[in-house]
Parts: sequence; C-alpha cells; structure tokens
Amino acid sequence: MTNTLNIKNRDLVLPGQLIGEKIRSDLECIREGASVFSPIQGLVKLNKREIGVIPLAGIYKPRREDVVIGVITKVLRDRWLVEINSPYSGSMSGEEATRNQSRVDLTDYFRIGDVISAKIARVDEVYSSTLILPWKLTDGQIIEVNPKRVPRIIGKKRSMINMIKEKTRCGIVVGQNGRIWIKGGQDNLVVEAIRKIEREAYTTGLTDRIGEMLDKCIQDTQKTKIKIE
Repeated sequence: MTNTLNIKNRDLVLPGQLIGEKIRSDLECIREGASVFSPIQGLVKLNKREIGVIPLAGIYKPRREDVVIGVITKVLRDRWLVEINSPYSGSMSGEEATRNQSRVDLTDYFRIGDVISAKIARVDEVYSSTLILPWKLTDGQIIEVNPKRVPRIIGKKRSMINMIKEKTRCGIVVGQNGRIWIKGGQDNLVVEAIRKIEREAYTTGLTDRIGEMLDKCIQDTQKTKIKIE
C-alpha cells in the first residue's frame, strides 16, 4: 500500500475525520491499522517527518519554558500561589524575589491581585507548575484569547506580534496561557487586530490582511487629527 493523504497542510479537520493511510503521525492522532484519524477539531500540520493536528480550542495545559501571565491569589510564608488561566495550579518561590525569604514579608514584593508575567520552570505529573522570573505588569489592559490561537497571534519567528507592536507603538506581552497585556500607543487597535486573528486564525494570508487593516486604521486616525487641528 502506498502512502495516501486525504487533506492538505492547514486544512480544517473534525474529530474522527480520516487524515490518511499508512502515514507517520504524532502521538495525538488516532490510528486504526494503517488509517490515521483526527482526534479533535483543528488544523492539519504537515511536515517532512509526520502529520499532526493543531487544536482550535481547549484549555491551557502548562508546559516547561512557556511564558504566562498570572494573578497572585495567595501569599504564603515562602511562596506565592498564582492563577494562570488553567485548571492546573501554579506557584512561585519567594526566592524569585529575595534571597532572604525567611526574613521578609513577601507582600512587600507581590500582593494578592497583582498581575505578573513569568516563565514556567517545571511541570509535575499532575501539571502543577513552578514559575520563575516574575515581572509585575502595571497599568495597561489585559485581554483573554483562546490559548490555542496564541501561536497564530505570535506568528512565525514572532512576525505577527512584532508587526503589531511596530505599527501601533504598544508594549505587548503575550502569555501562552491565553492572556495578553497591552499598554500605551493605540491599544484599542491592538485589541481589534488580535480579535480578528482569533476569528480568522485558520485562514491563509492573515498576516498581510492584519498589516493592511492596521495601516488603514492608523492613516484614518491621522487624517482625523489633521482635520481637527
């Protein structure tokens, strides 16, 4: 039997849909004999080694090296508990803020309700995560997106998010857990662009369309300012 594919790269597939016959696939795909089926609704990811499916929806599952945006929910004697937009818990050692944690009040550094960006250093067998390198995020606004859309919002080699930053002059931190912090510049335009990416994540030519949208909105704003002046 020769290898056969029923779909193309970036095609939208549904749970149980046949992807192909006698092909290599990642561990998430369902195999029945030589047939490979999609386990979820998502986009086909096809490369030289194997085929897989990128989910279009779902909860955030912590992974080592991810950057996340979290909220301090509790301050203990030696650590903070952090809510990371996931069913799974996160925590951060007091040593991330001070080397003398036994002699200080950790609320001097982060309090309940503070919003931070941090990196996931470890994930245990029940997906509880340990956070490091915290940075307090003040002012600005935070929006939540489908965590599965985050790679599209960032783009290949950060092309999408860097373009948005450059055109809008905004500070932006994208958390892999589906939270995005935006500050300064044309922040409302950033939100509009991100929502458009969410809606059209599975389409081709999206980066160009986002760039055109941003350019048009910025030009219209400048024309309005000139008229007012």
